[in-house]
Amino acid sequence: MKKYLLIGFLLAQFFCGTAQAKENSLTELRVQLPWIHQSQFTGLYVGQMRKHFEKEGLQVKLIEGSPEINAAVELRDGRADIAIVGLGGAWKAVRQSSEQVTNIAQIINGSGLVVVCRISSGVYGPKDIPGKKIGLFNLDEKPFLEEMLRKLSISPDSVEFVVQKHDGSSIVDGSVACATSMIFDEYITIIQKGVPYSDLIVIDPMTLGMPVLLDGVYVDTKRLNDEKFRKVLVGFVRGLREGWRETRIAPTLSLEAVRSVTNKFDKEHQLRGLESMLTIIAPDPKKFGLLDLKMVDQESSRYIKQKIHPDYVPEKIWTHQIWNELQESDGQSTTFTIATKYYVDQISQLLLFKIFVYFGVFTYALSGVLEAINRNYDLWGRLVLAFLSGIGGGTIRDLIIGGDRLPFYYVKDYSYPLGIFIVVLLTSIVVGIYPNAHKGNVFQKVKKYSDVFGFSALAVAGAIYAVTANMPWYWIPALAALTCAGGGMLRDIVINQEPATFKGVIYEEAAVMGGLFMVLGLVIANSYEHSATPVYLTIFCSLALIVSLRLAIYKFHWEYPKYLGGGSGAGH
Repeated sequence: MKKYLLIGFLLAQFFCGTAQAKENSLTELRVQLPWIHQSQFTGLYVGQMRKHFEKEGLQVKLIEGSPEINAAVELRDGRADIAIVGLGGAWKAVRQSSEQVTNIAQIINGSGLVVVCRISSGVYGPKDIPGKKIGLFNLDEKPFLEEMLRKLSISPDSVEFVVQKHDGSSIVDGSVACATSMIFDEYITIIQKGVPYSDLIVIDPMTLGMPVLLDGVYVDTKRLNDEKFRKVLVGFVRGLREGWRETRIAPTLSLEAVRSVTNKFDKEHQLRGLESMLTIIAPDPKKFGLLDLKMVDQESSRYIKQKIHPDYVPEKIWTHQIWNELQESDGQSTTFTIATKYYVDQISQLLLFKIFVYFGVFTYALSGVLEAINRNYDLWGRLVLAFLSGIGGGTIRDLIIGGDRLPFYYVKDYSYPLGIFIVVLLTSIVVGIYPNAHKGNVFQKVKKYSDVFGFSALAVAGAIYAVTANMPWYWIPALAALTCAGGGMLRDIVINQEPATFKGVIYEEAAVMGGLFMVLGLVIANSYEHSATPVYLTIFCSLALIVSLRLAIYKFHWEYPKYLGGGSGAGH
């Protein structure tokens, strides 16, 4: 009997020792929360309870926050390894350029902060806010609310700002007419305390171009140089993603994880809060944690205006490095990083870029109307050939891309059809007065060089639109060529003429070379996520390359060799 007891004791010691050894082998991560334990952080609790962090070799210790604590300061001062905090808190925590914190993932990607006003307090719309009291959580919010009021055409001096209670009771008891609220917390409390939905109007700063990025995952910037720490962070984000994925599947059941960490548990409040949280977290797990750079720039510009750091701007307040590594480990990596595509998209929004596109479209429309005049077409025929030449290639391109490129750009922007109509009308008038004007040497030379730059502008535009539409890299040179040559091919089909570019003339190939160069340059630009300069240089050099190739083709009369169809006399 004693023998069996001894064996049982030794086995128990063995398994306890193994479990203890496993626990000791886990990497501890101290995670500072920005607020008290509540459903706002359900994904973390589920990640713990369901051992998603443990599967990643992590032992996550959650540190409860409070109104007096800035989680980013706790991180900066070394009392935490990770801080869950908003961008505003991160900016305020940075004291100098050597003490920076960096966002490695974003949990909330929607609008969590709103301004709630009571109709019974006399606010039926924004125009009724002057003369009223607005409650804010702390005076640090005042510049934000002042800017919001200015966007609503309201003078900030016409309202009184007061510090409200943190439980939303200030607007309930009528102390203030409007108040800032979190949709997953105070807003729910206001409803629970008896204020009907019909008595509230909600102003979402996001609709005014004023995002407030809450609940980002921040770390000490210097630690990102440690490869081992980066792997730990990849595991943390993956575990957090799984926690929120399971929360979305079973939100009511997930509340048990919330109950396990707090003594103050109001099931109705926490469930409503969780349901609100799920509306502002990316539903697609593949996009969980992705930080929207446009929102970062918009919010950061406010802090720059406020001169939170008058001597410098925190340049590395964010990184997609961890998110990119997570995508790679999941087999979801792409040719270009989110940052690179963002900078390319910024270029596509520039006025100068739009002018280049207009120039290319109208130049090609001119070639179409001249072809129609040479064939003695009437005004309608001239319009048809001009439209086919100017927007035909872009139409085929956008049909291939689909998505946001539909409806077609010239449907959404009347400048294109109007401009083409003006080109047709003016050209017809000039040729009507001077019948041989378009056949003169000066006009032909101007048209030739206009065609070169128009071709190059449309080729680059086609490549840029392919990048911003997340097309596979090999479509970039293809759509560059199609954008500048597709219209001409459609025109040739209509007039029953074989495309000259099919008969030995080197034409679209210049666009293909420019597109391939752009792909290579943007791949290199991936390594410089905090600078748009490599992307801008790539676009400019791609344009210069296409222009140079087109000029060289004209000057040296390059064409395919005879065995590849050259020498057919098609000319340029």
